[in-house]
Amino acid sequence: MKFILQLLNEAGAQTDRAITLVPRFGGYFRAVKGVEEYTPQKITLNTADGKLYLGGEDMRIDKYSEQDLFIRGDIKEARFE
Repeated sequence: MKFILQLLNEAGAQTDRAITLVPRFGGYFRAVKGVEEYTPQKITLNTADGKLYLGGEDMRIDKYSEQDLFIRGDIKEARFE
C-alpha cells in the first residue's frame, strides 16, 4: 500500500480521492458522496470532484461506509466527468 500511495503522491493525486480497479474482480473508490444510478451493468457515483460512470457486468455494491465504496464485478469501463 505504501508503494501505491507514493506513486499517487508523485503524480500529484489526492490520496483521499483515489480509485483502485482490479480486472474481473471489482474496484475500491474513495470520496464517494452518493450513488446516483445502480444496475448490474451501470453504476454512477457522485464524488467530491464530479461524477464517475462505471460500465461492466455483474457489478454490485459490496460495502459502502464513510465515503469508501467497494464494488464487486467485472468493471470494463470507467469515465470521469
